[in-house]
Amino acid sequence: MNKIVSLIALLLILPLSAQELDLKGAVELAKTNNRTLQNADAAIKIAHQKRRETIATGLPQISLSAGYDNAIEQPVSLVPAEFFGGTPGTFSEVVFGTTQSANAGLKVDQLIFDGSYLVGLQASKIYLRISQQAFVKTEQAIVQATVEAYVNTLLAKAQLKVLRQNLDVAQSNLNEIEQIYVNGLTEEENVQQLQLTVSTLKNAVAYTQQINVMSKNVLRYVLGMELDSPLVLTSTLEGLVLQLQNEADQPLSLPDNIDYQIAQNDIRSKELLLKLERFKSLPRLSAYLSGGYDGYNQSFAFTQPEQDWFGRARFGLNLSVPVFSSFKSQAKRQQAKYALEQSKNQAKDVEQEIMLEETRIRSQVQFDLVNLQSTVQNLALAEDIARKNEVKFKEGLTSSFTLRQAQTQLYDAQDSHLKAMQQLVVSKTKLSLLLKPVSSKK
Repeated sequence: MNKIVSLIALLLILPLSAQELDLKGAVELAKTNNRTLQNADAAIKIAHQKRRETIATGLPQISLSAGYDNAIEQPVSLVPAEFFGGTPGTFSEVVFGTTQSANAGLKVDQLIFDGSYLVGLQASKIYLRISQQAFVKTEQAIVQATVEAYVNTLLAKAQLKVLRQNLDVAQSNLNEIEQIYVNGLTEEENVQQLQLTVSTLKNAVAYTQQINVMSKNVLRYVLGMELDSPLVLTSTLEGLVLQLQNEADQPLSLPDNIDYQIAQNDIRSKELLLKLERFKSLPRLSAYLSGGYDGYNQSFAFTQPEQDWFGRARFGLNLSVPVFSSFKSQAKRQQAKYALEQSKNQAKDVEQEIMLEETRIRSQVQFDLVNLQSTVQNLALAEDIARKNEVKFKEGLTSSFTLRQAQTQLYDAQDSHLKAMQQLVVSKTKLSLLLKPVSSKK
């Protein structure tokens, strides 16, 4: 029993195995688990079923019917009595039919021609394409959100590591200068300046720890994971930057851009709406075929072999021709025509916006590359300056205030370098999503 209890206790305290993800793995996981993307996929499935529903409208519609009637008290009709040899001017009471009846029938309806139905078939394709394009657009947004959440988590992790290293160095310097102050070999202000540096770094570490937890929770949410799921990120900012710097950017292809495709699809949908208004003036023709059997009896004997059944059958055509709608149809056609013109203008604006966005993001990427190189140089200079001032301070050649300025300058350079790497990854991802052709279609 003691062994069993010990085993259970061991299992309870064992940590859950953390899921390890690089950036590529995180993106693929988001494509699978993200609930927004799952809803977009469900919308495609709904569009497929809507298309099937539209097609089925023009196919034969078959219905069965059956009925049973029991006249508990049959209606009485009055007929002239002279029909039966009675006195003229008087009436006789007559009951027609049997007290019970049953019937069964089948009816087939078939649409022969309807302009609206033909347009509806084309519109169902457009509707399906809209949902497919919405999925691709959502997928791109999820990829961008995943990359940003991932690199933000890496940034917070790297900032926390650097801050802790800076805090260790500052604490060591403070311990050393306090000992020197106790021996009366330095001023109290030097101790106070280092105490201020240590206090500031401690606050920064505490704040960054909260940011680190929050950013990882945001990443879990985007990935469709539980917020308490163990997660380890295996990519680094340095590795991602090195990978992206070696990737060549491809030229922009407007027909492959998802926003351009959405705009063009909107034009086609407006053209169909105009076509629908025109086709509404065409005749509508349908046919039907029905048949069945009727049985009559004074008692419920419809299941007996001797029951008589009387057949019936009918075939017919229905033709509907619009004649005059008080210019209502003309007004609707004009509205559809103007809507089409609007859609074409909007598509032209989208085309221009895409090219402007390409120029803007390429400029941003170029700036981020230059900025990153600048932060590398600035960081090297700030580290050298801080190191020299630390040596001078310990030798009594400079003040604690000057040392703190050099350290603050170093901290800013470290933070700027980390943020420059993070910004480059984000901007390169935006450019890639803008330029990358649509490769997966649902």
